[in-house]
Amino acid sequence: MVTSRRLFLTGILAALTGLPLSARKSSSQSVAGQRVVVVGAGIAGLAAARTLADAGFSVTMLEAGNRIGGRLHTDRSLGAPLDLGASWIHGTRSNPITALAQRFSQPMFEWDYDNEEVFDLTGNGGRAVERFETFANALEDFLDDTETSLTRISAANAIEKIRRQRALSSLTDAELGFMAHILLEQEFAAPVSNLSLAAVEEGGAFKGPDAVLPRGYDKIALGVAEGLTIQTETVVNQIDHSQRGVSVRTENGVLEADFAICAVSLGVLKAGDIVFSPGLPDNKRNAVSSLRMGVLDKIYLSFPEAFWDETVHNFGRISGKPGTFAYWPNLSPVTGKPILCALNVGEFAQNLEKLGEENRRQAAFEALQTMFGRDIPPPDASISSAWQQNERTRGSYSFLPVGVEPRARKALAADLNGRVFFAGEATAQDYPATVHGAWLSGQRAARDVIASAR
Repeated sequence: MVTSRRLFLTGILAALTGLPLSARKSSSQSVAGQRVVVVGAGIAGLAAARTLADAGFSVTMLEAGNRIGGRLHTDRSLGAPLDLGASWIHGTRSNPITALAQRFSQPMFEWDYDNEEVFDLTGNGGRAVERFETFANALEDFLDDTETSLTRISAANAIEKIRRQRALSSLTDAELGFMAHILLEQEFAAPVSNLSLAAVEEGGAFKGPDAVLPRGYDKIALGVAEGLTIQTETVVNQIDHSQRGVSVRTENGVLEADFAICAVSLGVLKAGDIVFSPGLPDNKRNAVSSLRMGVLDKIYLSFPEAFWDETVHNFGRISGKPGTFAYWPNLSPVTGKPILCALNVGEFAQNLEKLGEENRRQAAFEALQTMFGRDIPPPDASISSAWQQNERTRGSYSFLPVGVEPRARKALAADLNGRVFFAGEATAQDYPATVHGAWLSGQRAARDVIASAR
């Protein structure tokens, strides 16, 4: 099966624009010494700070956590770099993250989604796997043929309608649920019942294969951050703005600046963790409240030895409860160690977050036993993410719920008084919910600051 980003997108992609990482100080002297505070040291904030610093601005980054990278979070406690947040470069051809990986001498491992083995626990022998393309084509035909606004249709509703077609009518609930989970819920970090069908056609995609970074995604963040002024463990609670400038209020004091870029997650904005004075205009406030944060969590299990085919990239699990431990990337080809990863989404992921690490590990192991047998050895260690409970993110990445237009992202990205600008994957109209979308949004915000400063 093929599950590349924006599977159903067709057409010509817009050319990449933006200041390159290596841009030097602007020839215009009007920006010299102007101060910018960037709130949030995730990849969007880093892109903005890097662009502005190279253009001659005085830039200070404020990060609430004790590390940089945001949802780029690599853990090495199991003896290998394992990404708890973003893992893949989605579409390596002309992708700015590919360029960054090359710039920082980071190898890339091409991921093969077709290299898979699916365990069907319902007795149908994995026949659903042969119908992924049929399912995808039926959904694409529905997108082309429907006359109803896609924003008003949930993905679940569309699936129910196309199920009545002869090609899919013989699928069981477990089979159809598995396909919807792999192709849609894993993609958008949201249940199909909440996901707008418009999300399937939202934004663009880079061509080429997907790839993972064997040395860890944090190498990208650390490379970009070199030489930047970054204050970690600095919680911002208010941004005051006027036509004269900004005051960024933190738990450690106040920073005065000419401009600010807010590059925190949509989840943080939704929680109201940062107060804006004057308050947000109606269109931006509505965008914050209407867009949703999805949840996609990972559980990595390390074993004393591999009991699976280490050459297989992906394992699937069809069960009577679709979406429960359904997708298992195999990290052995990347790390050289016997490590499997479970990707979980939505309500099931949130329920797992309520458990402790040991209970999450046990639940994942029991799911593996249904696939590989009761006599497999237990894991000797595990690590897992809990992005919904993480107060620095409050979710994994954004998605379009039913009834919300894609233009909400444009409203979310709009500036305040030409002084406060916004970046982050949720503001990206072209590539939302991706690392490259976040990166490009940071460059876009930086370009807007530069234009305003002149």
